[in-house]
Amino acid sequence: MTEPKIEVVKSALHRIEPALRTAITSGWEDWRGSKLSHWRRRGRANYVWEQMAHYAAVALEGVPGVSVVVKHESYHFLVDGTVAFRLKKSDGGGLTRNYPTQEALAFHDPQLPLTGVAAQQRVEVTYCLNPNETDIADILVVGRAGGAILWTYSLIDNDSVSSLPAAQPDAPLQPMPAVKPTGLVRLKGRKTNDDKAGESGES
Repeated sequence: MTEPKIEVVKSALHRIEPALRTAITSGWEDWRGSKLSHWRRRGRANYVWEQMAHYAAVALEGVPGVSVVVKHESYHFLVDGTVAFRLKKSDGGGLTRNYPTQEALAFHDPQLPLTGVAAQQRVEVTYCLNPNETDIADILVVGRAGGAILWTYSLIDNDSVSSLPAAQPDAPLQPMPAVKPTGLVRLKGRKTNDDKAGESGES
């Protein structure tokens, strides 16, 4: 496996983006109509994951070049033999909370094989909620290498692409004249810490 390349992933997933958006939003709408608001977040994440994974599997069944692999009670979707993805819940930056099983670790590690998933590019398709957790704020495709997010792009906002490369060593400080603030912010790479208390629906 190699690190996921945004151009390769976008090309492979473009034709099934409508099905993915529908599957995820339908899973969330099922939750909203379930009248189970007393459930905790973990139960909610499980419920939404079961629904959206089912809808995606049904919608993509029979689509040329797309196959669904069910293993260890999880769904892996393979596209054109090159890209594999999982459906997850994340925060607004694309970070998921996973129990650190060997499979979860292997999915994001370019150096580790993943039994039954031969695709060279592995990514996650995630939904994130608004601050009040009352609705879906975005649907993201997230490319990672181990704990580092390489890039994300939105399936809702076609112009939204965020590249998060690893931080480069800072150059030696040089004396500089005083200047007015520009308002620019330098983005740095972010890393995740697998959380054993993570929601099962996100594992």
